[in-house]
Amino acid sequence: MILKKKRWHCIKGQEPTEMDLKIMAFEKKGKLVPTRDLIKTPEQIEGIRRAGVVNTGCLDAVADAIHVGMSTQEIDDICMQFCKDNNATPACLNYEGYPKSVCTSINEVVCHGIPKHDEFLQEGDIINVDMTCIVDGYYADASRMFIIGKTTPEKEKLVKVTKECLEIGAQAAKPYSFVGDIGHAIQKHAEKHGYGVVRDLCGHGVGLDFHEEPEVLHFGYAGTGMLLVPGMVFTIEPMINMGTWKVFLDADDPYGWEIITGDEQPSAQWEHTFLMTDHGVEILTH
Repeated sequence: MILKKKRWHCIKGQEPTEMDLKIMAFEKKGKLVPTRDLIKTPEQIEGIRRAGVVNTGCLDAVADAIHVGMSTQEIDDICMQFCKDNNATPACLNYEGYPKSVCTSINEVVCHGIPKHDEFLQEGDIINVDMTCIVDGYYADASRMFIIGKTTPEKEKLVKVTKECLEIGAQAAKPYSFVGDIGHAIQKHAEKHGYGVVRDLCGHGVGLDFHEEPEVLHFGYAGTGMLLVPGMVFTIEPMINMGTWKVFLDADDPYGWEIITGDEQPSAQWEHTFLMTDHGVEILTH
């Protein structure tokens, strides 16, 4: 007989807390629960919060400068300089061969768009700028959509509904609910508008590393996935496509990073880093 190793353990020499008992009760029912290291300490939370302030400032700097005719490399330059000025490190730079400090994904590029000197923003483009800052060893991750000049009503709606998906997903994230509750709420809202929810990429735990448990899918069934417990830090970052949910890797990208919508229709994404509290989530990247 093979005994299944428990994921949750109480602190040796201490009586189980109310949280310990709740988590163990879910685990006894066969639910996937976090390991104790996924519950951030108050000191770690403050470190992630500081990283969130810098990350937000970086995206604010992009918002102040972004315009028609700007190259995506200029966006990268702004982010790199902001990190230098604020004693931060861009997590993307040299991550598994990624060559830049930020991701700039235009129109049909779902994510991981690489900034380029010869790629210029045009009137009507929609672009996602995805930034992760490391400050004193702590990570914060967020992205925003920008509409360049005046675009079509269809693209405007896609950007708006995608932001609503992020907000609805965050509302579904309650203490002692499940990751699947987030994805279920997002999928329901996106598909109500006829959009596809990308399934090949997901949100994730974050804070002490770039990518931690749990995987935060943006589709699926309520009551599934990992139990969400106060002290966990994770991203929600729905990628919503105007057409099919399917995607492909751009064969022309020499670095092997850029992801394109399967039908090459536009895609949008919004992202925040969230802290689970006793009362719901707190945004750490406002």
